[in-house]
Amino acid sequence: MNDVMAFLQQYGTVLVLASQVAVIMLASKFVTRADHEHAVSTLDAKFTLAIDKIDKAEDRIAKLEGEFRHLPDRDSVHSINVSLEQMKGELKALGAQLQPVAKISDRLQEFLLEQAKR
Repeated sequence: MNDVMAFLQQYGTVLVLASQVAVIMLASKFVTRADHEHAVSTLDAKFTLAIDKIDKAEDRIAKLEGEFRHLPDRDSVHSINVSLEQMKGELKALGAQLQPVAKISDRLQEFLLEQAKR
């Protein structure tokens, strides 16, 4: 026991000084509880903001998916294009068939005008 007391008397000041230096170094390396709580609350706010943004984006995506469900797919658009081209061809053929009828109508109108003049 005397050895321990002699050791503490001889090196006690150095040990206290070394322990104080260690405490100061540790205190400078680690954050305080208040700083930690502030950082956690700031991160919580950022996470809440990010979650709100993600929720809004999910809502927008759901709306867009709903809108796209009503739109025709590639095959439907292709079949519509084919049908329109067929209708164009039929209308051209119908126009060609109606030209003689239009000429007959013009001649008939001229004939009736001549008959009305007499």
